[in-house]
Amino acid sequence: MPTPTLSFEFFPPRTDAQTRRFWRTLGCLETLQPDWFSITYGALGSASQASIDTVAQLGKDSSVPVAAHLTCAGQRRADLIDVLQSFKSQGICRIVALRGDKAEQNTSEKFYHLRFASELIELIVEVGGFDISVAAYPEVHPEAESAETDMALLKHKLDLGASRALTQFFFEPEVYLRWRDGAVRTGIDKPLVPGILPIHDINKIVDFSRRCGATVPQFLIERFQKCGSKAMSRELAIEHAVDMCQVLQREGVDAFHLYTLNQSDLSYEVAKELVGAHKKRAAA
Repeated sequence: MPTPTLSFEFFPPRTDAQTRRFWRTLGCLETLQPDWFSITYGALGSASQASIDTVAQLGKDSSVPVAAHLTCAGQRRADLIDVLQSFKSQGICRIVALRGDKAEQNTSEKFYHLRFASELIELIVEVGGFDISVAAYPEVHPEAESAETDMALLKHKLDLGASRALTQFFFEPEVYLRWRDGAVRTGIDKPLVPGILPIHDINKIVDFSRRCGATVPQFLIERFQKCGSKAMSRELAIEHAVDMCQVLQREGVDAFHLYTLNQSDLSYEVAKELVGAHKKRAAA
């Protein structure tokens, strides 16, 4: 098996304490020489500007390439072009193209020009010079009419010019593998990178997953509930994520996108184990 390609996702810090933790986390994960980092994109206004500013700073200060998330719902075409041109001038050449949250019902449609991620991809391709990633949902997007429709939309986004899809997190490898089989049957032949979320807090993850349309299996919830300490929960989180990734590796997966939640501890340990396991196999 080849050395796994790793990428890590962060959200832009908004407070001094978050900023300090953000840079500590980045410094820790840089030592693993990942393929790229990505920064999520906030809603309109100050949150989106914080994302843009963080991407710009990271592009200057880190040796690891950075991908900027970009959403289009509720935004004007001209404004998005300005953002893309700004990224390009700063040497930011990777974009994770997303729809984002829908605009409010009473928003004037004539003021906003883009509604779907597919339209954003077309715009990015028109501007040119970017490597594009898109989102995918192994357990189906919560707003999709059906699994078939969801898969067709993913194929459409990839056919428009995206290079890969990054999946929503999941907690059983079979979820991803069954979905990947369906993608292949649909004619998708571009990389489908599994998103891995190490479980920092099982209760928070259950609540978050419910809102995202992801399933936390009952057996996993019960395993975490039986942990008698934070140390035991930490070890289980690492073990579960590593085991899941190794199953996927045996099925031909060679890239992973880790959701860090701006905490280096678990993501670092999981990634280090994957890289270390490869080195051990290579030396054997």
